[in-house]
Amino acid sequence: MKLAYLILLAAFLLPPILSAQTATLRGQVTDESGAIVPGANIVLGGPAGLAKTTTVGDDGSYSFADLPLGSYIVQASAPSLFLRQPGKISLKAGAQTLNIILSVATEKQEVTVAENAGPTVSTEAANNASAMVLRGTDLNALSDNPDDLLADLQALAGPAAGPSGGQIFIDGFSGGELPPKNAIREIRINQNPFSPEYDKLGFGRIEIFTKLARINFGGRWATILRTTH
Repeated sequence: MKLAYLILLAAFLLPPILSAQTATLRGQVTDESGAIVPGANIVLGGPAGLAKTTTVGDDGSYSFADLPLGSYIVQASAPSLFLRQPGKISLKAGAQTLNIILSVATEKQEVTVAENAGPTVSTEAANNASAMVLRGTDLNALSDNPDDLLADLQALAGPAAGPSGGQIFIDGFSGGELPPKNAIREIRINQNPFSPEYDKLGFGRIEIFTKLARINFGGRWATILRTTH
């Protein structure tokens, strides 16, 4: 009879004693402006390698129950937010509160300036992608007919800058008559669109150099045929 009484007494006293040896941790997660942060991730690390995780509710609150007594470290994170320092708390029996404030994560941007930069705009004739020089056997592909020859050259030069169309220069002079093909030594197309010697942008410009040259002999000009080697 006495033994049964002791067992019954222990049944009533033991649960309160056991429940007194656990703790509950709860709190609320906000940002620096005081706004709640629902959906934040909470990681709890405790004694003997204990690890637990939970997700913050829509009201910004979180809770861990039935925790062994001891020291804990709390980590928290959310998209674009972070915890500046892990929270530390020593849990005793019962419920304790630890509110968490997350800070806005600043994005780090790095710009690397290379010593050798990429392609740049250049006024050099060598960097003109549309430049073309025809000489020697290249001229054989052009038409012998002056009208067709002019049309071929204009097609190669492409559209000109401005409403007046492209310019044609014969031995450096504009407005001249197109010479026959057998008298042409070299043709340059869009060689240097930015050259200062011309009065407008050089796209569509055709420069023709003939085999003829003028030489001054004692005040008299003579026209001779240039020879190429």
